[in-house]
Amino acid sequence: MTTLATLFRSALSNIEPGDDAKHAAEAHKQVSDAVTSDDRLRDLGADPVLIGSYKRDVSIRRVKDVDVFVRLTGADDSLLPGDILTHTIEVLEDAFPGRVTRQHRSAMVDFPEFDLSVDVVIARPCVNHPDDHWQIPQKIEEDGRATWVETNPTRMTELKTQANQQFLLSDDDPTSGAYVPVVKLVRQIRRACDIDKPGGFYFEVLTYHAFQDEEPTENTIADYLTAVLRSVADALATRAKPADPTLDGRTISTSATTAQLEEAASRMAEAATLAEEALKAEDTCVSAAKWRQLLGTTKHTDDPEHVFPLPDFCNTDGTRKSSSTITRGAPAVPAGNDRYA
Repeated sequence: MTTLATLFRSALSNIEPGDDAKHAAEAHKQVSDAVTSDDRLRDLGADPVLIGSYKRDVSIRRVKDVDVFVRLTGADDSLLPGDILTHTIEVLEDAFPGRVTRQHRSAMVDFPEFDLSVDVVIARPCVNHPDDHWQIPQKIEEDGRATWVETNPTRMTELKTQANQQFLLSDDDPTSGAYVPVVKLVRQIRRACDIDKPGGFYFEVLTYHAFQDEEPTENTIADYLTAVLRSVADALATRAKPADPTLDGRTISTSATTAQLEEAASRMAEAATLAEEALKAEDTCVSAAKWRQLLGTTKHTDDPEHVFPLPDFCNTDGTRKSSSTITRGAPAVPAGNDRYA
């Protein structure tokens, strides 16, 4: 069994958002400043907060969009979704002329200098469940008709923190959480498999349920990832809507068609099999080559790079280089199987 712990740390580093994190923070600040500068929104208690994968620390390179959740803490049930969304769009258009697009229930602000966009979602307190539960506009029709739907996006951040504290690589190290790294890697594998739908959040929820249902107790990222991938693939194969972990009795919906779900299930089943083969491989080079194939290259970048690095003594096909090709002082030599990692 080969886990290649050091190379997994490098792989995770290779999919970190990098400069995108700084750009996302700046874009969030600009949007928040625009929203809170408006008299009507300020009187309604506008309190913007980041949500989404970036906020939950599970985003990967590259970040293409950021979600800003504008909580109108002073709003009551008389607030109409179509009216307040129209007003918010007007405020944003004044601040970002020519860069605002109205969507079904949100506004998108484009930041071409950062090559990302910000989705702005308006929310009012949930009348029947005020504790951190909010209502956001449902799909708003052309005639302005709309309703509110309950949501609790900040809860997913709390669940992420709990899971990362529960599933550790070492019981002696409370900072060795495995949940966040595995979510990132699952998101990367989805991209490497060229799965458009379901989206990244759908896969994140399936990963969360895999941890909760399987309760894996592993010592390496490779072991955790392999176990979770099989669970995710099996869940996709059922085509059942996963339970929403943030709201009792609700499920996570997707716009994916039956054919897209079937294709996603097939590709993730292949990915799970490849991970199992990589984990079982006794030879370091064979294992590393399979992990590299599984994790693919960075997406949406000008210069795509392999996510998983190979040891210096390995060829790309999983064979070992001859000893004559290993230079003196090389950081890795072809001795052993790295089974200690």
